[in-house]
Amino acid sequence: MCGFKAGFARLGAAFALCLMLLAIAPLAASAQPVGSPGEQPQTETRRVTMEARLTGDGTPITDGLEWRIFRPAPGGDGRLPELASASGGTKAFDMAPGEYFVHVAYGFAGAVRRIVVDGGDNWQVFHLNAGGLKLAAVAAPDAPIPDRLLRFDVFSHEVDERGVRRLIARDMRPRQVVPFTEGTYHVVSRFGALNAETRADLRVQAGRLTEAVMQHRAARITFRLVREAGGDAIADTAWSILTETGDVIQESTSTFPSMVLAEGNYTAIARNAERIYSRDFSVSSGLNRDVEVLAEN
Repeated sequence: MCGFKAGFARLGAAFALCLMLLAIAPLAASAQPVGSPGEQPQTETRRVTMEARLTGDGTPITDGLEWRIFRPAPGGDGRLPELASASGGTKAFDMAPGEYFVHVAYGFAGAVRRIVVDGGDNWQVFHLNAGGLKLAAVAAPDAPIPDRLLRFDVFSHEVDERGVRRLIARDMRPRQVVPFTEGTYHVVSRFGALNAETRADLRVQAGRLTEAVMQHRAARITFRLVREAGGDAIADTAWSILTETGDVIQESTSTFPSMVLAEGNYTAIARNAERIYSRDFSVSSGLNRDVEVLAEN
């Protein structure tokens, strides 16, 4: 598991490896030049080296960082002009004396700082106060969910005056280690594209990996219109799947429509050759199965 222990584990260089980035970028021998923060170009520069750590006592992050350097004063469009950017781990920049804003991002964690370049070369260390979040889900203890059917959205724990949470990360893939600023988050797991979802509040701790396996109460159901039990599916069939309250939750023209449904009671309606057939059925958590509708005369 990329060097992590189960549950919470200390993060260091192994954290960046778990992000499955392509390579560990060494500090370049020649630093990236940065334009002057003033209006006039300056030729005199100082070497400024920047590194980021998850915590104050952590090791430098070796990859996955996004560095951006800005002038401290807004431009004509009201935005801070960007002077330089770089990706990877620890980076060095040749910067003219003056003030700058530096922003570093690591996944959904980040930090911003105003720095002053003067005198000799200097070293800037950013403490991100961040940890990792790794999510998975099952439909039952013995019913894993295929990755292609599973996604996660991460929201703020707090709600605004309208009771709405702020979306932070959308469509996170299962078992992917993603950095977040330390704090509590509201996580929504979606199984399939319809009504199967589950929620949890999870705490991310700085310098640690939070792993969570969320429990869905849903199953994959495949429908077939047949002339007899176990018979071949009848082609050219249109399907409507209704909830217990009569709401249409899905329609399909596939011969073998397959979908994920939350635990509960439903009605399957099949239309073929201007005739309508139906069957009530139930969905039990983790029990993937076929539902046959008989085309009775």
